[in-house]
Amino acid sequence: MAEGLKRTLGKPGFDPEDYAREIAQKSDGDRDLLEHRQRVQNLQDDTSLALKKNVYQNYMQFIETAKEISYVESEMYQLSHILTDQKTIMNSMMQMSITDKEEAPKEKETPKEKEDKKKNLSTLLEKVEGCSHVTEVPGRYLVHSGGLVELDPDSHTQIQRVHTFLMNDSLMVASWIASRRGPVHYKFQALYELDSLAVVNIRDAGPMKNSFKVLMFPDCRVFQAESPKAKREWLDSLDQAKKSKAAADSQKKEAQVKDDSAGDSFDRSNPFADNDEEDQDLPLQSAEEMLRVDWIQELPEDLDVCIAQRDFEGAVDLIDKCNEYLEEVPQSPALKEYRARVDQRIKHLTEVLQHELQGLQGGPKAARRAVLQLIKLGKSTQACDLFLRNRTMAIKRSLRQLKMEGSTTLYVNKLCYVFFTTMLEVGREFQKDFSSNNGCCSAFVVWAKLELETFVGMFARQVFSSKTSLSMVAECVEMAQQYCDKLCEIGLDLTFALHSLLVKDVRRAMHDGRDQIVEAIRHRSMEEKWRAYNLQTPQACRTVVKEMEDLGLSNFKSLMYDDCWIKLTPNMVNYTKQLLQFLDQCLKLYQPELHMVLVENVMMIIRCVGKQMETALTAKEYTKNHPFILRNSSFVFETVVQRIERRFQEHVGKPAKQFQELKTDYAKLRSLARTPTTEL
Repeated sequence: MAEGLKRTLGKPGFDPEDYAREIAQKSDGDRDLLEHRQRVQNLQDDTSLALKKNVYQNYMQFIETAKEISYVESEMYQLSHILTDQKTIMNSMMQMSITDKEEAPKEKETPKEKEDKKKNLSTLLEKVEGCSHVTEVPGRYLVHSGGLVELDPDSHTQIQRVHTFLMNDSLMVASWIASRRGPVHYKFQALYELDSLAVVNIRDAGPMKNSFKVLMFPDCRVFQAESPKAKREWLDSLDQAKKSKAAADSQKKEAQVKDDSAGDSFDRSNPFADNDEEDQDLPLQSAEEMLRVDWIQELPEDLDVCIAQRDFEGAVDLIDKCNEYLEEVPQSPALKEYRARVDQRIKHLTEVLQHELQGLQGGPKAARRAVLQLIKLGKSTQACDLFLRNRTMAIKRSLRQLKMEGSTTLYVNKLCYVFFTTMLEVGREFQKDFSSNNGCCSAFVVWAKLELETFVGMFARQVFSSKTSLSMVAECVEMAQQYCDKLCEIGLDLTFALHSLLVKDVRRAMHDGRDQIVEAIRHRSMEEKWRAYNLQTPQACRTVVKEMEDLGLSNFKSLMYDDCWIKLTPNMVNYTKQLLQFLDQCLKLYQPELHMVLVENVMMIIRCVGKQMETALTAKEYTKNHPFILRNSSFVFETVVQRIERRFQEHVGKPAKQFQELKTDYAKLRSLARTPTTEL
C-alpha cells in the first residue's frame, strides 16, 4: 500500500486538491481519512529520513567535489596564462626576422630617450611610498599609468581607488592615501610580473562597465576605468608591453645560444689550449651566465605549479636549493632582478601557508605541516603567531561546546579537563615545532597567560556566585589547581598566575562564609539557655563525638557523660563544627596574599562567640551558670584554638602569632565570672 501511495504522489502533474477530493468521496468516515492522513505522514517521514541519509552519505563527496572544482579553476587560470604566453611568443617569432635590417635602427635608443625613461621612473619615488625596490631594477621604465577603481570579482562592488603603473616588465598597483602630506599620493600595494599575469576584457553588463580582469595565479583582480577610451588604452598598453617583453626574452635566449656555440667552437679550434690546467685557467662565470641555467630559469614557474598543487614541501625545497645556488652568484643587477621574482613567489607561498593556518581546524598536530614550512622560510615569528591564534580558536570552540548539566562541580571538572588538557597538548606540539626557535618560547608563555585569563573568567562566573557555598568553592578551586599543576610536565608553571587571577574572588568568598557563620551565632545567641547538650540516645551522642574527632578534637569524648550528655551547649557544638569546617575550606583556598584574611576571619568568628559568653557573664539571670559558661569558654579558647593553631601550622608551615591575642580575650572572660570554676 505504501508503494502504491508513493507512486500516486510521485506521478507527473499530480494535483493535491483533486487527490484530496477523491479520497474524501471514497472514504466511509473520519476514521478512513485519519488512517490515510497517517499513511501520508509516514511516507513523508520516511522520505525525509531517506533524504537526510543520502545527504549525510554524500556530504564528504560534496566537500571533495568543491575542493576539486577550486583546484580545477586554479589550473584553468594557470593554463590560460600559459596559453597567452605561448601565443605571444609565437606571434613574436613570426614577426621577428634575423635578417630584417629595417628594425635594427629602432632597437637602438638615443641617450636622450634613455634619460627620459629613467626620469619618468624616478618620479615614482616622489609619488609612491615604499616603491624604492621597484626603481632599482636596471632597464625598467614606465610605459603607462593612470587611476582605476578596483571592484570585487563576486559582488562587483567598489573596493578601493588605486593608481596603476605599467612598466616594460611588470605592473605595479598602489592605493590612494586619504590623509596625504607632501608630494606622496599613493602607497605601494603589489607588483606583478608581466610574465605571470593575463588580461581578460569584460563585457559591459550592469555595474561592470569599462572593466577588465587581471589574472595572477591564483588571484584575480578586477579594475574599472573611467571611460571606454581609458579602458582601451589600458588593454592596448598591457598587450603591447607583454609582446615587447616576450620578444626581448626571445632575443636574449637566441643571443645566449649564439654565444654558447661560438665559445664552444673557439675552444675546439684553439690549438694552444692547455687541457691539463683547464680547471685553473678557466675564468669565473658572470652572473648573467650563471642565471641562464635551465632549472634556474624555470624555477619561478615551478614554484607557481607547486603552490597550485599545494605541494608546500616541494616549493620550500626548491627555494632552499635556489638560495644555496644564488649565494655563489656575483652581485649584479641581473641577480637583483631574479631575486625579486623569487621573493614574489616566496611572499605568495607565505600568504598561502598563513591562510592555511588561519582556516585550519583540528588538533595541534594538524597545523604542523604549515608551521614547519613557514619556519623553513624564515617566518618563525609569523608561524608562532598564527599557530597560537589557531589554538585560541580551537580552545574557544571546545569550551563553547560544554553544556551546564548537573552540579557546578561536575561542570567545573569538565571545564578544567578540556582547557588544561588542550593547553598540555599545545605545549607539547609547540616544543616539537619550535624546538630550534627559543625566541618563540616567550610568546607561548604570554599566550598561555592570556588564555588562562579567559578560562578564569568562565570559571569565576560559574563558581563564585551568590548561591555557591564556600565548601563548593574550595572544591572547585582545588580541582583547578590540580589540573594547573599538570602543566609543569612541559615546564610551564601557571600556579602563581592562577592564584593572582582568583585572589579577589577567593577573598570575597571567605568574607561571605565568615559573615554567614557570624550571623548564625548572633541569631542563636538570643535563644541560648546555657544548658548541657542532651542528645537523648547514646547512639546520637557517639555520632557527635565521632564527627568532632574527625575534625581533629581527639579528646572530645572526655566531655561526654551519662551516655547521652555533653558538657557543652548545643550551640557551642555547632559553632565548633562550623568554625573547623570553615578553617579546612579556607586552607584549601590558601594563598600567601590571603594569610591575614584567613587569620582575621577565624579570629572574628571566635571573638563573636566570646562576645556571646561575655554578654551572658554580665547578665544577672545567668549568675548561677557562670561555671558552665566558663567551661564552654575554656573549650573554645583553649582546646579549639590549639587545634586551629596546629592545623594552620601543618598546612602553611609557620605559626600564626595573631592567635595569641585570643588569650587576652579569654582572661577577660574569666575575670567577669563571680563564682569559682567547679566541675559540673
